[in-house]
Amino acid sequence: MPNVFALVPARGGSKGIPQKNIAPLLDQPLLAYTLQAAQEAGVIDTTYVSSDDDQILSVAHYYGAERLKRDPHLARDESPTDPVIAEFIHRIKPAGKDIIVLLQPTSPLRTAAHIREALAEFRDFPTCHSLISVYEISNKYMKAYVGGSEFLHPLAGEHTSYTRRQDLPSLYMPNGAIYIFKVDDFMREEKIPRTHIIPYLMSNLDSLDIDTPADLVIAEQRLRERAVQNEK
Repeated sequence: MPNVFALVPARGGSKGIPQKNIAPLLDQPLLAYTLQAAQEAGVIDTTYVSSDDDQILSVAHYYGAERLKRDPHLARDESPTDPVIAEFIHRIKPAGKDIIVLLQPTSPLRTAAHIREALAEFRDFPTCHSLISVYEISNKYMKAYVGGSEFLHPLAGEHTSYTRRQDLPSLYMPNGAIYIFKVDDFMREEKIPRTHIIPYLMSNLDSLDIDTPADLVIAEQRLRERAVQNEK
């Protein structure tokens, strides 16, 4: 049976919120919500936190995760995620058929149930190369035009700009909460697979991604609402 590794990339630097990944949210650091969801899901063999920051790694250890000290050049503002995953694979050396569940620490409303359901969906589609969590957005944007040159160009092709909305396909936006893929599929190009992708649908509310102090306020309100609902 392949192992399932959760990888949580949590660098130290942040412009919008200082030390965003461990910013206080109710009575815990932001990172804790992701680590607890991974643990409570019951489907993750080992959870790793990749960070360049010792304080973040200390929080990871406190909440029961394994620590991976990230190379500093992979922790800049402009650093993409793919090399961070590659570093994890080269250092931990999981088997080719092992599964990586990438969990961004800025998604505190993603729950253990979301992780369980997403992994089950991934396993039910053996021909897929990756799964990404998404939320549905209005398909009206398929009627948009792209500017920047002398003439406007239809974003999704000439026919869509004159098609009724009810005849257009559904649109989904990645929310960054969950990415799932096998080690072999990642290592083909050392990238999260960009083809044969399946979606895991989440609600707009649960898809909140923390980027500003206002997002923390929204997350706090939503978590309080959940706590009240769970008490009923």
